[in-house]
Amino acid sequence: MTPQASPNRSTLTWLIPITLLVAVCALVGGLIARQVYASTKPPAATQLPPAVTSTPEATSDPGTGDPHSVIFTPFARNDPQFKPVQSAIQNYFNAVNDQNYGLWKQTMTPNVTSQQTEYNWRDGFRTTKDSDMKVYRIEATANGADVFGSFTSRQDVTNAPPDLKAPCINWWMVWPMVKSGNGFRIDSPSIVKKKCDA
Repeated sequence: MTPQASPNRSTLTWLIPITLLVAVCALVGGLIARQVYASTKPPAATQLPPAVTSTPEATSDPGTGDPHSVIFTPFARNDPQFKPVQSAIQNYFNAVNDQNYGLWKQTMTPNVTSQQTEYNWRDGFRTTKDSDMKVYRIEATANGADVFGSFTSRQDVTNAPPDLKAPCINWWMVWPMVKSGNGFRIDSPSIVKKKCDA
């Protein structure tokens, strides 16, 4: 069997430049592709906001400037369920800040109100003032919506939660909201809390 012919010198002479040309083209193509990808990648601001502990930009209703109003991020404000969520959350904070047990009872689910008498509620909230209320996102659920937000409470230490006796507490909440007629009622929330920074 005849051995396969080896390439002669003239073949090697044109093969090396072609190989180098292919390598250079591949390198340039890669750089161009990277630049195109970088210019078409959406900016971070268009991505969904992170979970509860983050603090995305928030905005209240234009021109209100009311420190008692709940502030909503643009992302939450554009949610289809914004209006009933806004009504329920605002009623909750109005009830606490105005010591209005009747409004609180209308805002919460029977599951929540059945666990607290009017006397206990008034005693627990008698020195409480909530502020810096923000809602970051609203997620639809089978029963209504989960609402992610935060606020700060100030109270006498005697009225602070048993597990965190502090005059100022930062709260991060997920309020589960249940459909009730044309609106929502608030069920028992998930809570993370810590003492305010000095």
